[in-house]
Amino acid sequence: MKRNLVSYIVLGVLSAILFFVVTHHDRIHYGLLNNTYTEENECDTLHVLLFYHASDYFVYRGSPIGFQYDMLKQMAKDMGKEIVITVESNPETAFFTCFTNDYDLVAMDVNKGQLFTPYLNFSEPHSYSYPVLIARKNTKINDTLTNKLYIPAQFPVEVSLADIHHTSQWEMIYTETNKTEDLFELLAEKEIDFIASDYNLAVTLLPFYPNLKILGRIGSDFNREWVLNPNNLSLNKKINAWIVEFKRTRKYEALCKRYHSTGSHVIQQSFGKGSRKSISAYDASIKKYCQTYGLDWRFVSSIIFQETKFNTDLVGIGGSFGLMQLMPETAEHYGLSDSSSIDEQIKAGVKHIASLYKRYPSIKHEDDRLYVTAAAYNAGSGHLQDAMALCAKYETDSVDNWRMIFKYLELKSQRKYYNDPVVRCGYYPGGHSIKYAKEVMDRYFAYKHVYK
Repeated sequence: MKRNLVSYIVLGVLSAILFFVVTHHDRIHYGLLNNTYTEENECDTLHVLLFYHASDYFVYRGSPIGFQYDMLKQMAKDMGKEIVITVESNPETAFFTCFTNDYDLVAMDVNKGQLFTPYLNFSEPHSYSYPVLIARKNTKINDTLTNKLYIPAQFPVEVSLADIHHTSQWEMIYTETNKTEDLFELLAEKEIDFIASDYNLAVTLLPFYPNLKILGRIGSDFNREWVLNPNNLSLNKKINAWIVEFKRTRKYEALCKRYHSTGSHVIQQSFGKGSRKSISAYDASIKKYCQTYGLDWRFVSSIIFQETKFNTDLVGIGGSFGLMQLMPETAEHYGLSDSSSIDEQIKAGVKHIASLYKRYPSIKHEDDRLYVTAAAYNAGSGHLQDAMALCAKYETDSVDNWRMIFKYLELKSQRKYYNDPVVRCGYYPGGHSIKYAKEVMDRYFAYKHVYK
């Protein structure tokens, strides 16, 4: 009897593994699952996937910040590396990315009780949290009927309601796509009655939902850890050593206080239903002209913020003026003067950005094209055309990759390159424009996750 039971269990596990492999064949890199470690030639750039989490990544005064976002930026700075952070809001996509070779690090809380998580390589804990039960202030736990508890997909820990009300019946409903932020909205609108949240996220969101409260803890503490690429042995050692050392610093204490404190002014001013309705007072006009000229209004808004922070009265050193700081020659081309209305300025600025965007049809990937467009708005399209020509001359591939193009934009400050026969616009110190474009794109990616 026992032998048969063991056989059934083994068969069930093997069936689950087979199902997982078949259904997610195109999303798994088997070298990682087999833990075939190889020493890497360490790269100067950290590639990170950050799962969208309201206390880890949000917009404050027009710029992306957050607990893990700031920590990752600090780590890259301390290591002397550039960092490229990709933010993913789909929990299933983020989870299966942990099994690929696409990133050096996946910043996501993973439930270690799942079938394949023993194959993952976790970092030292960077912080901790615990699950709590959230309900409306006037909602009571029912002793006679089954209470439905909604738990977000990929919740990082098992929940236990025994300490909340041991005589009540509970139905656990794991949502497939809803994040905790989505469940807070449903709870506040009375569409559901109970949700599970990690405490750090609850502290972030509750100030903006006065009708909600924490009923109590529903599980044990869990460590918040990063999933590391097991092929990066030396890099992973550095990451773990950095985490251990950083947690002893005052910077780390300040980070925890800034994002995980109920009295944090950053949280109070940054997140909530009101702050997610608009980027600026000019959203309607920006959206209108972006729809006309085929641009993402959040990209244009990020450029405007970079130029003026939506201040309409600024005048630049070279005579640039207005909300979008168009230079006098460019403004005249679009029929603008310093007496033109804000709506006219936005129309001209959007039309100008669209004309820049159309000059780079050979750049196939949308993000690469937007990086180059942002840099061209700052430097002028001629210098970007020069950088692309240099890239085509000196590189055998990647001539449509923004990083390679920016490499040669920066090299245009050197005699060898600005005197090259393929260069038409001469000398240019490209470092400022590169920094400008990166800041525009960082903010644009943040806007994409916050503003629909």
